[in-house]
Amino acid sequence: MHVTKGLVYKVEVYYPPGSHGLLHCFIMDGGFQCWPSSPGQTFTGDNVSISFDDIYLKSSAPYLFDIFTFNLDDTYEHALTVRVGLVSADIFMARFLPTVAYDILAKRLTEIEREQRVEQEKILSEAIKQPFSWL
Repeated sequence: MHVTKGLVYKVEVYYPPGSHGLLHCFIMDGGFQCWPSSPGQTFTGDNVSISFDDIYLKSSAPYLFDIFTFNLDDTYEHALTVRVGLVSADIFMARFLPTVAYDILAKRLTEIEREQRVEQEKILSEAIKQPFSWL
């Protein structure tokens, strides 16, 4: 599954009716098993959507997850659907990662300080040009 650089905040795996728990799935990032988080474990189900919130930062290429499935049913083929909720903008990541929020706040405060300094310099230069504006 191709994704973008960002923060995964939700994972959903949908098992349609008829798989009777014989269809298994696990999701990896390179050689690391992300979901389920216990190595060697798999998701399975029948007519169920497995949905959970998570916080997983995908910050390095390649920007993809490997989805492995296997079917123990010797008669019927089965398919499942995997959805990943991911945010890539810093402002949305800040909701989940406090350190990102702090960095955004620090950057914005620096911008505000710079804007205020420019405005003060403008006022001072006007005051020097015409020190007694009431005259």
